[in-house]
Amino acid sequence: MVTRKNYPPGPFPLPIFGNIFQIDALNFEKQLLKWKKQYGKVITVWIPDPQIIVSDHDVMKEFIKNSEAYSGRPTFRLMELFVDGNYGLVFDDDSFWRNQKRFALHVLRDFGFGKPILEETIIDQSNQMKDFLIEQKNEPVDPNPMITTGVGNIVHQLTFGWTVPLKSDYIMNFRNNLLEAVEIFLHPMGMLYEFWPGFAKLDPLFGNVLKRCVAKNDVVIDGIKDEIKKHRETLDFDSEPRDYIDAFLIEQKRQNFEKNEHGEWSDRQLIGAVYDLFGAGMETTSTSIRTFILYMVRNPEIQKKIHEEIDREIGKDDVIGMAHQTKLPYLVACIQELQRIAVLLSLNLQHSLTETVELNGFTIPKGTTIIPQFPSIHLDDDHFPSAEIFDPTRHLDKNGKFIKNDKVTPFSVGKRSCLGESLAKMELFIFISNLLQKFEFLPEIDGKLPQIIYQNNFIKSPKPFKIRAIYRS
Repeated sequence: MVTRKNYPPGPFPLPIFGNIFQIDALNFEKQLLKWKKQYGKVITVWIPDPQIIVSDHDVMKEFIKNSEAYSGRPTFRLMELFVDGNYGLVFDDDSFWRNQKRFALHVLRDFGFGKPILEETIIDQSNQMKDFLIEQKNEPVDPNPMITTGVGNIVHQLTFGWTVPLKSDYIMNFRNNLLEAVEIFLHPMGMLYEFWPGFAKLDPLFGNVLKRCVAKNDVVIDGIKDEIKKHRETLDFDSEPRDYIDAFLIEQKRQNFEKNEHGEWSDRQLIGAVYDLFGAGMETTSTSIRTFILYMVRNPEIQKKIHEEIDREIGKDDVIGMAHQTKLPYLVACIQELQRIAVLLSLNLQHSLTETVELNGFTIPKGTTIIPQFPSIHLDDDHFPSAEIFDPTRHLDKNGKFIKNDKVTPFSVGKRSCLGESLAKMELFIFISNLLQKFEFLPEIDGKLPQIIYQNNFIKSPKPFKIRAIYRS
């Protein structure tokens, strides 16, 4: 029997519903930080099953030291509803997840992960962004479609083998459907469904949010299935793969796997992998870049220092690549500060213990869901004084050299760390540096700074805003 006395302290749970009606989904990271101050570094939140929330850097090191014990994933009933099971590269927890992660990394490296060829692709997209902004002629513009399409094209090229024009609405539509679908994960209806699918009968009381999210998800899945079908019809199995889907289908054939089977090389796994590549590899990066621009508009003195550093170290004409990072410590510090202060996930992804562990004086049984809650470190004044203020100097030494802070962990830790970390770092630096080399970002209306207001999505993103991009001649 599960009782509170078996777990670390936390807010008092209601019978059946736990703490889910106490959760402010839009500001959950702040609520968890408040509970950290009240109950301690390791707490239990019932949503509605017990979830162990770890909100301390030193305690979180156990995810690395004893990484195997923390490498499991709980069964996500919503993923069974969305992709017919815990398939993919993020939520999977069957025996094949290590093989699938290894396969994905191998394939993506073949297509340029961490290599100059991918850097050139990102630079090409950044050049298209610059051309787009020049066309606006200093008029206000929402940067979201441009950034989402540019970043999405990188994932699109790796996964589907083709890109779309920057003005196309194809990727934005895909992204909007995906975001509306995953909104259910932090909604009370979604939490109740995770506890027991029978709670789906309560969906009308929540405005049929589950039904709506499933419908949006079906649109995303149908699009992925259609792309797989096209690849299967045009693939030459004796030639080199054109992209991730090709590589998977070739391996599927080599494994003598039928596409409709359940298991490691099924179409279900391929659909789940593509779903995760877009969900984790597109929206997080594009949101980070948009948020960075928002902070630049709100902090013109910081933007000016970046301009001065780029002008001094690179100039206004040379294309900026990864080799220039060491010359731009202030910009790199600004990016690390962005990754600290910008919360992409109110609640980090759940892990499941593969064995019983001792953690911070508590015995946590095998199978318990446990969450490394990085925002509760990133936004804690004890770790980062005046944590609500965007201050890149906290990542520089007295000589202005960049300091890598291991307390800033946007890509998670342990065996479940983000496989797209190297791509995300490359995209953030190249897109941001090349845009700031050419433009000064100003508010839509002089003297009226845009507010940083987040939308209630699984991946938190700022509400739409407009800026003026002034070309730096």
